[in-house]
Amino acid sequence: MGSRKRTYDAEFREGAVRSVTETGKPIPEVAEEFGVHPETLHSWVSRAKRNGSPSSDTPRARPFSRDPEPSAPRRPDARRRRWTPP
Repeated sequence: MGSRKRTYDAEFREGAVRSVTETGKPIPEVAEEFGVHPETLHSWVSRAKRNGSPSSDTPRARPFSRDPEPSAPRRPDARRRRWTPP
């Protein structure tokens, strides 16, 4: 009763994700069209939003800044009722 794990190439994943994001169709509908499980397509869409690609598990690199903007002073931690160090 075991099922074989299927692998999908990057082009197929990107096409399925593009179909969800560009058409606005619900994930279950697109999943049925592409013949994949809705949870699989949901994970591809989530990964694409987070990392920029449905095939990549590594986040997009952020641009490097030598002189970061000064951060605002921290607020007191509500649970501890004390100031956290900057």
